[in-house]
Amino acid sequence: MKIMKNLKNIAVALASMVIFTNITNAQTLKANYSVSYEEPLKVKYLGDEGQYLLFEVILQTRTSARPYFSIKDIKEGEFYASANEPNLKPRTFKIEKRDNNQVLNFNLVIGKKTYTKTFTISKTTIEKINIAENDITKL
Repeated sequence: MKIMKNLKNIAVALASMVIFTNITNAQTLKANYSVSYEEPLKVKYLGDEGQYLLFEVILQTRTSARPYFSIKDIKEGEFYASANEPNLKPRTFKIEKRDNNQVLNFNLVIGKKTYTKTFTISKTTIEKINIAENDITKL
């Protein structure tokens, strides 16, 4: 009877050590992963050329859905729209400067997601042009 009780205590002790060792090892393991996300709409202000603004647009859609791309002037409305093929090569757009506080929205719609880049153009009396960029993603 004593021998059975001693064997039982030894078995419980060994089981506890094995479980404790596994818990300790599980806590020391590090997760090694990274998430790579590339924005599907890239718009870069290249500068101005006389009375025109230059923008480089790159659409990087990694989906089979056909993206819808458009450029809108808040006051003038939409002046460019295209249902493009995925992974469009870089394109340069030459947009006429309008009155002070011109706002341009570059929109990309892929399925139910909408990506928007907004540029605000402000003229000053020194003929200096300020460009501000904003990102909006609607899910």
